[in-house]
Amino acid sequence: ILASSAITTAAASHQRTQPTSGSNQANNSASTNAKQLMQLMDSLNRLGNENAQLMREVEKAKAARAEAEAAKQVMAQFKSDYNQRFNKVKEALEKYKHASGDNPVGNSAYVKSASAQELQKRDQMIKKLAADLRKERDESKKKDTALRKYEGFYREVKKRSAEKREQQQKLQQANAAANKK
Repeated sequence: ILASSAITTAAASHQRTQPTSGSNQANNSASTNAKQLMQLMDSLNRLGNENAQLMREVEKAKAARAEAEAAKQVMAQFKSDYNQRFNKVKEALEKYKHASGDNPVGNSAYVKSASAQELQKRDQMIKKLAADLRKERDESKKKDTALRKYEGFYREVKKRSAEKREQQQKLQQANAAANKK
């Protein structure tokens, strides 16, 4: 708005100076001044638009920061509430655990002996499986060693046969060359 009023004023002053000035030089300088004024006003208008755009971006950034801060506060509140509820549930479970210590079924000799027997069976099974695993690993190492030996032998045989083929080809080529002469 400011730029447009300045442009209007500059144009009006340019029209007034044109007919009254009798000299060509004054007319050119007035025309040059008006052009410069118009360019300056155009630049001022562009700067105003860019400034308005930047102000909008700053406002958006402020709003985003405020929203992020609000989200952080909500998350902190949720975490606090969650920890309080978790601790209450944990305390209730501890109370129940201590209160159920008088449970005759859980404390009976039968349940305890059955648990002890199961543990012994599991330990025996683990020991047996560990021994089987060691045995299989040892056998696997032996087989791997034998396989490496056979692979080395096979490569050596292959290499020797390739060398013999090359020698035979060279010999045949030499014989063929000798026969041509």
